[in-house]
Amino acid sequence: MTDPESLPLFSDSDGSPVPVFNCQIILSTSESDQQIVGRVANLGGISVRGNTEREVLTGITQVFRAQVQALTEEKMPIPWIDPPEKAGPGETERFVPIHL
Repeated sequence: MTDPESLPLFSDSDGSPVPVFNCQIILSTSESDQQIVGRVANLGGISVRGNTEREVLTGITQVFRAQVQALTEEKMPIPWIDPPEKAGPGETERFVPIHL
């Protein structure tokens, strides 16, 4: 009998693992129009604005996935920001795992 709370274990022969990348996002609210503004803290050049946090997170994760996938397929190095940006006053952080 197996423990129902344990996760199944996979060996290397079970197939290739799906790559997972951490998308670190910093959110703030624009004072001029009250929109949510999000930017990726660990990969430069990705920012999205929207009316809701969900809208911003969805947009950012789509762009992040597309950029990382393109670089991975071209066997190009991913230009990570290390260490990632930190949230400032009035900003919040979100961490989203991205599966390619």
